[in-house]
Amino acid sequence: MLFDERPKERLRDFYDREEELKLLHELVESCKPLILVLGLRRTGKTSLVKVALNEANIPYILIDCRVFEERIAITSRDFIRAFERSLNSLTKKRNKIVNYLRVVKGVSIAGLRVEFRWNSKERVSLIEVLETLNQYGEDDGRCVVIALDEAQELSKLRGINVLSILGYAYDNLKRISFILTGSKVGLLYRFMRVDDPTSPIYGRVRYEVFLKNFSKEKSLDFLKRGFEQAGMKVENEVLEEAVDRLGGVVGWLTYFGALSLRYGASSETIERTLEEGSKLALQELKNFLRLRPIAEARYKLILKRIAQEECSWRDIKSYIEMKLGIISDSNLALLLKQLLDVGFIEKRGRIYSITDPILRYAVNRYL
Repeated sequence: MLFDERPKERLRDFYDREEELKLLHELVESCKPLILVLGLRRTGKTSLVKVALNEANIPYILIDCRVFEERIAITSRDFIRAFERSLNSLTKKRNKIVNYLRVVKGVSIAGLRVEFRWNSKERVSLIEVLETLNQYGEDDGRCVVIALDEAQELSKLRGINVLSILGYAYDNLKRISFILTGSKVGLLYRFMRVDDPTSPIYGRVRYEVFLKNFSKEKSLDFLKRGFEQAGMKVENEVLEEAVDRLGGVVGWLTYFGALSLRYGASSETIERTLEEGSKLALQELKNFLRLRPIAEARYKLILKRIAQEECSWRDIKSYIEMKLGIISDSNLALLLKQLLDVGFIEKRGRIYSITDPILRYAVNRYL
């Protein structure tokens, strides 16, 4: 149902992403080699990818790179194991792939389970695995998709050059399509080195699907249809308040709907959504700050100032200097760029804002 908090894999009709879904369908069905699905947190990127791939009946490997978010570094073994787990999810559905993988050096097969060997003599080659999957795709007459969810986390990967693998696949494997999702768009572009002529994927065409937050009208319609589906009648005042306080973030609207089915749709449930959601938002922020301990105090002050109200560079600089003393323009620029890259703040013209209403609530209340 609409307010199910789990990722939707088939329930397209209440997803409200028809244009983006149609575009992604077209891209994967024509097996475009490099596709980016971009948007802020909780705009439904993962769900969109799953809906598109399952509806198109396309075999895919989905590697959830969010599991690496709290890591300072990712080892090659970590990534290989994540790839292995995701590949096994595919072989359960597509038994035929196992027969193709039997001949790959460094791969052992037990029933339908694939295991990558890791010792120095028989270490698996991801290139060979992809070549084999490409052959399966050619024989089967369809694309095989490798989806890297929140791919910017792979900037911390050591021992495997993912960009080189992407470049090789782009040039040589016509039945392999990579989908990279990213909520930290600046970091994703930096990881891909899109402006670096020495990058293995520099100059390659990339196809981009952007997901934006819902408009107020669309948010209200989303909630109304969800409650109608659940057989609940909810006052318009409550719906208006929910949208005003939670914004057009589909993840938070879905969470409010799920809590409403349990506790009733009311102002109290909206407040509960803000409180419980703020725990998750704060944990994401803490993960970011934990990797940047030297500048933690300054990051917090920047966020506090912007959470109070939308403001300019001059406002932020004055606030920090009032609290901590002089900060150079270059240092402030770097801190703001980092916050922009990870999607905690946005900039429109000369004005900075926190677009996620629950993060703004959490910063004002708890930071």
